[in-house]
Amino acid sequence: MITPIYPTLRLDLTFRHVFGAGLRLAAGNPERRQADIEADWPGGDAVAFLSVRSAFTALLEAVHWHARSEILVTGINISDMTRIIESFGYVAVPVDVDPATLAPDLAEVSDKIGPATRGIMVAQLFGGHTDITPLLDLARNHHLLVIEDSAQAFTTKSALLPRQSDVRLFSFGLLKTGTALGGAIAEVGDVKLRQSMREIQSRWPRQRRATYAAKIAKVFMMVTLQRPAAYGLFSRLCIAVGSSSGAVVRKFTRGFGSGDTTALMRALRQQPCAPLLAMLGWRLKTDDGSRVARRAKIGEQLVAGLADLPDAQVSCLGSAQSRRTHWLLPISVQDPEGLRRDLARAGVDAHGASNVVAIGGRKATAMVDGLVFVPCYPELTDDARARVCDVVRAHCLSFASDDIAFPHWSHQDEVALDVHMNPM
Repeated sequence: MITPIYPTLRLDLTFRHVFGAGLRLAAGNPERRQADIEADWPGGDAVAFLSVRSAFTALLEAVHWHARSEILVTGINISDMTRIIESFGYVAVPVDVDPATLAPDLAEVSDKIGPATRGIMVAQLFGGHTDITPLLDLARNHHLLVIEDSAQAFTTKSALLPRQSDVRLFSFGLLKTGTALGGAIAEVGDVKLRQSMREIQSRWPRQRRATYAAKIAKVFMMVTLQRPAAYGLFSRLCIAVGSSSGAVVRKFTRGFGSGDTTALMRALRQQPCAPLLAMLGWRLKTDDGSRVARRAKIGEQLVAGLADLPDAQVSCLGSAQSRRTHWLLPISVQDPEGLRRDLARAGVDAHGASNVVAIGGRKATAMVDGLVFVPCYPELTDDARARVCDVVRAHCLSFASDDIAFPHWSHQDEVALDVHMNPM
């Protein structure tokens, strides 16, 4: 009998959205579609891109800083962002972050600002919002460009806060809220900088329609596998071929592959195709935020279920952020692999860090070393949510994973789990 397994993350779309993306493969006139998206975006300062990484690439090409210019970067970040910085001959300088707010350490920022510092990039992580007002005041005093990477923070267009930073980036990639299977919006306050980024993008080749079609086909299969029963079967098949569901899903959802920096930059320097822009425009107009609200409620229930555990045993990262919507629910524990094993026994898949990395800072490194993403989405039943809390509590209070009893768990399952967690 196949045990149902809840995946770590469910895509923020249904078969209706997948079929809608397929119907838009016939869309044309990408210039008009892009102009319509930008005109409808609040603030009048938007430029649509293929991805946040593409927007960031255009930004760094547009600023024309001297070689070895420095950008202060929050210590928990996306690995590709530092690769992009370094590809321009600039230097990423990490700044530690607070586990509760995920805000950069202001004193450390002040200490690290030097003659070569040109900008600060703050990542708004895991579906929450970090107040950057104190950082903005400091940056203005030193004439620094403030970039807000809000790739994980979008909810709906109607819920957007006014932009405070100089540049703010939103993602609509496969795993993100309101996914259009790609796409991004860059809000750029400075008119000349915005126009320069627009002109740089206009010289890039257009994304191939066939590439977007292949992504739709891949997503159709992923949506099929999201239900616990199907995901349980999928996990067993992955084990049978010597892999794991987590490894396969990460490969499927990787936006730009894991090649060298030259290949990465070539992949980023593309304009979005008309079908992607049509899909993005549709999602921006039709999403009402109801699923996000339900997701936020589930996340708060999970956090409340762990609130009485000491921080030394489990830390719910970003617990003091405002406007938490729990795109993911990250917790940091002393024995992350042991906790993932315990959750797997209970029918819950939980991933560790993948492209979220610590690029520096003692606290940031400790958080990522202990990182476990636990499921947090509206389709998580009350029973599954309670099970997640019970397993995390039992694990953190006892550290005796092998003694925790799970019903219907055989020795054969133990062997299979060992392969699932430690594929060849």
